[in-house]
Amino acid sequence: MNDISPIPPPSASDDARIDEALRQLFVLALDAEINFEEKAQRLLRIGCEALNLSIGIISVIIDGRYVVHCSYALEDAPAPGTVFDLSGTYCVHTLQAQDVTAFHHVAKSEIRTHPCYEDFGLESYIGVPLRVNGRVHGTLNFSSPAALSRPFSNKEYDLARHFGQWISKEWEHSEAKRELDNKTTLLEAILSAMPDAVVFANPEREITCVNPATESMFGYRSSDLMGRKTSALYSSLAAYQEAGERAYNRRKVGKNEPMLVEYMHQSGRVVVGETHSIPMDGPDGGRMGYLAVIRDATQRSRLDAERDNAISTASHELKTPITSLKGALRLLDLYAADLPSDAKQLLKTAARNADRLEALTRAILDAGKLTSPQTNVNRENVSLNFLLNACITDTRQFATDNSVAVTFSGSAQADYTVQGVEAMLLQLAVNLATNAIKASPKGGHVDLGLLDGRCGFWVRDRGNGIPEKMRPVLYDRFTKASESSYRFGGGTGLGMSIVKTIVDQHHGRISFESKIGSGTTFYVELPETK
Repeated sequence: MNDISPIPPPSASDDARIDEALRQLFVLALDAEINFEEKAQRLLRIGCEALNLSIGIISVIIDGRYVVHCSYALEDAPAPGTVFDLSGTYCVHTLQAQDVTAFHHVAKSEIRTHPCYEDFGLESYIGVPLRVNGRVHGTLNFSSPAALSRPFSNKEYDLARHFGQWISKEWEHSEAKRELDNKTTLLEAILSAMPDAVVFANPEREITCVNPATESMFGYRSSDLMGRKTSALYSSLAAYQEAGERAYNRRKVGKNEPMLVEYMHQSGRVVVGETHSIPMDGPDGGRMGYLAVIRDATQRSRLDAERDNAISTASHELKTPITSLKGALRLLDLYAADLPSDAKQLLKTAARNADRLEALTRAILDAGKLTSPQTNVNRENVSLNFLLNACITDTRQFATDNSVAVTFSGSAQADYTVQGVEAMLLQLAVNLATNAIKASPKGGHVDLGLLDGRCGFWVRDRGNGIPEKMRPVLYDRFTKASESSYRFGGGTGLGMSIVKTIVDQHHGRISFESKIGSGTTFYVELPETK
């Protein structure tokens, strides 16, 4: 509903006021130093002067209520936060029209009985809807208790429309800035509260942001780290380069597996950090940089080393007496025919337990070798096709003895080549295959094959599956499978720990799918040699 009185052409003075209002709006739009509230106040003043009206209001419409957001008046402006029933304001017509509406003399118009006129006596009005982020958010309106001598001109309609479009965009920017400020404040609070070091680096691995815990962990002020290469935090150039190959390069996507890294405190002492990292990509897919969360694991690492050393020493010390014990038991077995049946059974039990003790000692020593630093490891190109076939050959007798078939699934022509230590990779495959054989029912089947579309292999059994409670600790040392998992054999509790260690040393990933009563499939992914 609009004032339908004939619209006379504006006078020269009217044109001058409108031109001056547009000039002031242009100057206001260029001022980046003032906030939205100040811009809104100035716009209302400019509008009142240009339209020759005494009251200017920016409103927010909430559930049928008209809420004053900011206002300007020569006297007695409604305070921000003042609430009116929307139906009792002229703006209800503006929102219905979805465009500029105006009345120059309400007493002589068809809305002369409107509640707004009866309550406030406003004779003249012009308003425009404000759309913020695509929806009607409120109105911009100007009014006066004095009637105008003529209807609003087309130029005044255009001016109100232009004002509305500009303040709507400014409101959008203000809302976006407020949301960004809130998120920034929240992020800063999270970073400050985190006990772990958080480091963000750009694609060139130059540090751009750290949290207070980083200063505590490494002994540097944040200002000393800004712009420096992350190599400043590593204990050696080799550690820096290895981390780059594993996690911080443009080929990496998705979250990286946690890794233990040796860093260097400013004082020169080594800091062992359990590092979780992820590459950060922008909305356009471009690489923004890398985020690393580092937990100080120095004490834990030292305790682990001391424990491993004690276990390894004990295992070495056990080798000689175990060898002597097995020799004595073999000697006694030569005279087993002369022993009573109870003694024969005790001899068999002793021999079986001696074998288990020897296997446990060997597994402990293998685990110790794998977790100790290896400075002279010869890596070579290894064919995964060859590796799986060698694994089948090595486990065939064990499988046959336990009524299980082991086969290679897939094309004999398909293959992947990886850079690694062949003996370690074969041990990895054999450990997985041996566990699968133990888990399989009598007459069961174990399959091995290459992954489709990515470098690696899989091992599948059709046993009872891995119990839910075991899955989170499956790769921990001395985690032994329950009796329901294996049909026979059990284990030392070190096999899967060794598997995980070998995978990590080859910068790979291991995962599994398991369903109770249906079996388990392990997937091993390894970096392919190009």
